[in-house]
Amino acid sequence: MSESLLRVVPTVPDWVPAQDAADAAALVVSAMCPGAGELVACRYAEVTFIDQGANFEAVGCPVCTAPLDGDWWQERMDDAYATRFATLDTVTPCCSATVSLNDLEYHWPAAFARFELQVRNPGRGWLSPDEAAQVSTVLGSTVRQVFSHY
Repeated sequence: MSESLLRVVPTVPDWVPAQDAADAAALVVSAMCPGAGELVACRYAEVTFIDQGANFEAVGCPVCTAPLDGDWWQERMDDAYATRFATLDTVTPCCSATVSLNDLEYHWPAAFARFELQVRNPGRGWLSPDEAAQVSTVLGSTVRQVFSHY
């Protein structure tokens, strides 16, 4: 049985909201996804890769927009995992830019985070820019979205 997840995370990977802000943001997201199967607020002890599952298509450079080789990306991920994602900076092979793995152009979006609001089978697509802004305000951090399919 397949499953879709709408995952809302802070844009700063190691940022974790206070409990009251997390609870308030969960209520806001829940109201935006009335047909959802379940909403879970997840806190991780370490920065975690928030992947897009089967939606993964490609990775590109955020500076020069060149496509990045999958093997190169996997090696950088392995290096970052060795530090438990405490170090996300890398140098791109295309234009030698120093960038964060969190800021690469993931097609579909992906992220790194210690906190996420995870909506199982949300019954809708992406949050609109206005909805994402509402969540950001309540959470206390700008957010990005990851749509995962497993």
